[in-house]
Amino acid sequence: MRLQDELDAVRDKCFENTPPHIWRVRQEAIDDLVSTGIAERAIHAGDHAPEFRLRNPDGNVISSYDLLKGGPIVIVFYRGGWCPYCTVDLRAIEVAARQLRSLGASIVAVSQQSAHESRSTERMNGLSFPSLVDRGGKVARAFGLRWKLSRELRAAEIECGLDLAAVNGEPSWTLTMPALYVLSPAGIVEYADVSADYTRRCDPTELFPILNHICAHLMH
Repeated sequence: MRLQDELDAVRDKCFENTPPHIWRVRQEAIDDLVSTGIAERAIHAGDHAPEFRLRNPDGNVISSYDLLKGGPIVIVFYRGGWCPYCTVDLRAIEVAARQLRSLGASIVAVSQQSAHESRSTERMNGLSFPSLVDRGGKVARAFGLRWKLSRELRAAEIECGLDLAAVNGEPSWTLTMPALYVLSPAGIVEYADVSADYTRRCDPTELFPILNHICAHLMH
């Protein structure tokens, strides 16, 4: 099954199980975010990717500079392990992980979650790649992916039991738009998929020809 088909099934289930007023607030938030054009202003293919140094759940620093010395990087920005769409997305990346690595890529996930929540996401989804802690969304901001929840959306999420201040370990109430990037060893973005609508993601198989192209270029 294609990733988007799985995500559409999640959306249908969420629609059935979510109170209408909560669904309305969330859908309006998606529409508002799309209308701002934030996804179009984010880092895209052809741009030089911002460098980053983030810690994994064990507190070890992982830098894009060090990773790029070993080849291309696949970066998965996600909202949090509490998001069912992100869970499906991360698991799809994991299914493709072996092939992605066979093409020379390292893989990292990035979210604003605390180290505890990030470790839980790794374990719950059987991830073979680290979920890095972007406290306060500083790296997400550098990529143009961070946005702040409205008061109405914040109230709706609290009503549903999601306290982002607790999950993320800081009080900004900001989120990261889901995004999937491939960086060449030179730090150039070769592929970017940014989703202002978090129910929509690209399929990991789209990365295979991109990485094949990078591999072929490196061999010449």
